[in-house]
Amino acid sequence: MRSDVVATHADATRMDVHDLVRILNESVGTTVVQAMTGTKDRGQPARWARPDGPEPRLKTVNQLRLGYRVWHLLSQEEGPDVALAWLVGSNPRLGEATPVTAVRDLKSAEVVGAALAFIDGSPAA
Repeated sequence: MRSDVVATHADATRMDVHDLVRILNESVGTTVVQAMTGTKDRGQPARWARPDGPEPRLKTVNQLRLGYRVWHLLSQEEGPDVALAWLVGSNPRLGEATPVTAVRDLKSAEVVGAALAFIDGSPAA
């Protein structure tokens, strides 16, 4: 297991969810965060980001932590613009679905694997 994957997982798990959402909102935008979680309320990501904001449901927290993990891995290696483009673009390793959809569906192994393959330059399956 790559140490950066383990460290990013630990960071995402330990981070206060409100801080994590604030970072995601600032980095990928509230529309992408909304898509990651499947919430219908466009203002919800901003409310989650407030220190005194509402607590997301457990499933939503898991989606947010997974989204943060893949965004952070990609951003550290490829830069924030590439990380965002990767998240919202169709992906051959995910059956041409977007990574955002895989995050929403909590396909953790698949989306983390696709991110690592992209970083490592592995050919698509």
